[in-house]
Amino acid sequence: MNCKTSAMLGFLTGIALGGIATWYYSKEKYTFIAEQEIASVKEAYSKREQPATEPQTTTVLNPGKVQDKPSISEYAKRVQGEGYTEYSTTVAGKAAEKETPQISPGEAPYTISPDEFGELDGYTPVSLTYFADGVLSDEYGTVIDDVEEIIGDGLSHFGEYEEDAVFVRNDAKRCDYEILQDLRTFDEFLKTLPPNR
Repeated sequence: MNCKTSAMLGFLTGIALGGIATWYYSKEKYTFIAEQEIASVKEAYSKREQPATEPQTTTVLNPGKVQDKPSISEYAKRVQGEGYTEYSTTVAGKAAEKETPQISPGEAPYTISPDEFGELDGYTPVSLTYFADGVLSDEYGTVIDDVEEIIGDGLSHFGEYEEDAVFVRNDAKRCDYEILQDLRTFDEFLKTLPPNR
């Protein structure tokens, strides 16, 4: 054989034997590492499950103060009887009577000036339309059935501030209503709305 061929054959044999030895060594090393990891995970889980089977003790710092919690309704009654302060209606420790009026449910709606409309925080401004045929509705064509509950006697106050508009505040509903007078009838207004409403 030629010297070059035998050198080449020896070189390739060395590469093959080195690759096999490296593969075998790596396989053994990483198998050992994997077994150690599996063993540590098993040990961690076995330690984790042990406290659940052992009886648990609770430490009571002051045994004289341990008592059952009252129900939420009993707690609410007790808090109201102990001088509860409603901080949502105070500003910097002082009563916020100037910013938000005291609301008593059932208080009748009352007219306000156009400048007061939408002025209070927490009050929703709502626009309504009063038609020539006596129908009151919102801008989507929904008829207001209980006019007295919503705006009180607001319809009798057209012309006080503006000829064709009245502004009403309803504290019970937390709404400011703008009622605009329309010379059309309600049926004429419905014809102007899109058909898919």
